[in-house]
Amino acid sequence: MATPSVNRAGGLAVTVLGLGCRIPTGQLERAERKSAQLGPQAGRQAEGWRVQRPLQLQPQSFSPDPTPPQPSSPSSSSNFSLQQGTQGRAGAMFSALRRAVLPGSGSIHQPAAIPYSPPLFPRSREPQRCIIHQMKGDYETALKLHKTHLSITQELSDYAAQGRAYGNMGNAYNALGAFDQAVRYHRQELQISMEVNDRASQASTHGNLAVAYQALGAHDRALQHYQNHLNIARELRDVQSEARALGNLGNFHCSRGEFPQAVPYYEQYLRLSPDLQDMESEGKVCHNLGYAHYCLGSYQDAVKYYEQDLALAKDLHDKLSQAKAYCNLGLAFKALGDFTKAEECQKYLLSLAQSLNNAQARFRALGNLGDIFVCRKDVTGAIQFYEQQLALAHQVKERRMEACAYAALGATYRLVQKYDKALGYHTQELEVYQELGDVPGECKAHGHLAAVYMALGKYAMAFKSYEEQLELGHRLKDPGVEAQVYGNMGITKMNVGVMEEAIGYLEQQLATLQQLSGNEAVLDRGRAYGNLGDCYEALGDFEEAIKYYDQYLSVAQSLNRMQDQEKAYRGLGNGHRAMGNLQQSLVCFEKRLVVAHELGECGGKAQAYGELGALHSQLGNYEQAISCLERQLGIARDTQDRSLEGDASCGLGVVYQSMGEYETALRCHQSDLEIAEETGSPARQGRAYGNLGLTYESLGNYERAVVFQEQHLSVAAQTNDLAAKTLAYGSLGRTHHALQNYSQAVMYLQE
Repeated sequence: MATPSVNRAGGLAVTVLGLGCRIPTGQLERAERKSAQLGPQAGRQAEGWRVQRPLQLQPQSFSPDPTPPQPSSPSSSSNFSLQQGTQGRAGAMFSALRRAVLPGSGSIHQPAAIPYSPPLFPRSREPQRCIIHQMKGDYETALKLHKTHLSITQELSDYAAQGRAYGNMGNAYNALGAFDQAVRYHRQELQISMEVNDRASQASTHGNLAVAYQALGAHDRALQHYQNHLNIARELRDVQSEARALGNLGNFHCSRGEFPQAVPYYEQYLRLSPDLQDMESEGKVCHNLGYAHYCLGSYQDAVKYYEQDLALAKDLHDKLSQAKAYCNLGLAFKALGDFTKAEECQKYLLSLAQSLNNAQARFRALGNLGDIFVCRKDVTGAIQFYEQQLALAHQVKERRMEACAYAALGATYRLVQKYDKALGYHTQELEVYQELGDVPGECKAHGHLAAVYMALGKYAMAFKSYEEQLELGHRLKDPGVEAQVYGNMGITKMNVGVMEEAIGYLEQQLATLQQLSGNEAVLDRGRAYGNLGDCYEALGDFEEAIKYYDQYLSVAQSLNRMQDQEKAYRGLGNGHRAMGNLQQSLVCFEKRLVVAHELGECGGKAQAYGELGALHSQLGNYEQAISCLERQLGIARDTQDRSLEGDASCGLGVVYQSMGEYETALRCHQSDLEIAEETGSPARQGRAYGNLGLTYESLGNYERAVVFQEQHLSVAAQTNDLAAKTLAYGSLGRTHHALQNYSQAVMYLQE
């Protein structure tokens, strides 16, 4: 997307790659939030926001992949219980990576819901029988008895007891998943409790209504009822009820990905915990806070709360909770890049899993250990752990585990560019999910296959896989999946240069994202804006590109996403430069450099220095240009990045040529050529030949200029680079004219 720098001689220009430009050559992006991530990525890897998240591997936290935490009904007890969730949403949404997820890796264990324990107030044997059946989970029988109880209260004209009966019926319907019915009875309960001025009952009923409305997707109503529950509990100074309301509000926001809003509620709960004297509940809230901070990228805070969770679990001698805490604590350490502590935690998890005879926990631990070895770039070690996962899945005859292991192995082999093996494992993954009739699993597997095809440059096959994925996404009626696939389809079209079609898919992605809430959806919208900016820039509509880059920057700043801010500033800088707004471009590139330093990533800093140096050269600020490019060169040498070293040498050669210091320019361009030959980069070789030819032309050494421009032309023909061919023909025409070879000059200029 960068506008090439231009080296001029005799009025014609040679495009100089490397002054902030990078040739897309494979997997160049780091996935967000985690170090050395391996989640399947797709195309256009030279530009970060272009990489949409293909459907990721299921998180390998301790329990089955849970759904977002759903707050349960308020109860007379403040205890939390970690409920085993069901299969997560198709695609196990990043968010976004939801994040990019390592093969077999775990996102965090989801925050627990408050246990279902309806407020029952027995006054006779009939309600006691209701309680017994409800506690046993026999909700159908309990419901019949609740109806009998209601009839008795009506015969006795006990209005308050009628309200309690309505509430118990609502709770039973809630447990049965009949949320419309639950709302109906809880509303009747609320009406009665208001008429008899039973504020405690009103608080509980507001909480029950909130749970039912949330299950129905009526989130605004749910939030209002949760807030009413909290307000009344505080009015009554009922610490137990207030704690339950705070926990439910935290879980409500967590389930919607609204982690900044969730954190204060959990923190308020912990401030009440000394009065509650409930270590188990305190541990669960610490766990939830750790999860929220992890999702916000606040990994140190995540470690802090997971360590508190672990300490409480040890005090309670609760091995299962210890296992979960070790799992997630290890993931947080991995995100911080502390792989030694991460490995230690996952080995504790593995040991506890074996003592608990919990195959699923063993599977998670093996997967997470594999991820750590991937981060250490020990792919052989990682594959050994994933193969142990596969063996365990076969041993316990758990097909979904088997599919997950295939996915992890496929993603790892893709990382090391063993694409045949990657395709084989992802094909097996797909076959297992198809045999199981697991549509969400099929959806993910198609995404993984598409990612391999993208890495191979087989864009037609990748697009076909995305089409199949989209069809399954429609069947699932999951806008998160649909939005993600639309984005990847747009990227595929960008890779084949069909920008108009790419724009159509990216606009569909944006429209679909409007159905989603939470920070992850907002971030995805921002990245879609960035991709649209790239499309319009490629079409030469720089004004429209700048509009989209501005929107991308606004989103990145609102979420404090530094990596995305860097990319947005880069897009804006290039857009303004292309329009001739060089001072505005300079401001954007300088801001990009500041952000790159804050991120501390060498590659980003080097690119920023390169682009800033190119712009200073264009403005005639040669001293500043040399300073920036020498910094880029220093980073390249420190990191032993030969391609980057060549780019910096090229840039310095351009500046010295502009200053008339041709001998120094020749040395720089010769260094660029040697590195290009060493790394086997035809495009960079052509660049160096062209620049050497131009420098010799400026020196008046036309014979040498012709030699290098002919080599430039040969490379351009081999790579089918029309722009480079045009520039080479122009330069050859000028030099032959200077040599008075007029017929050859005319021939080249006509070309």
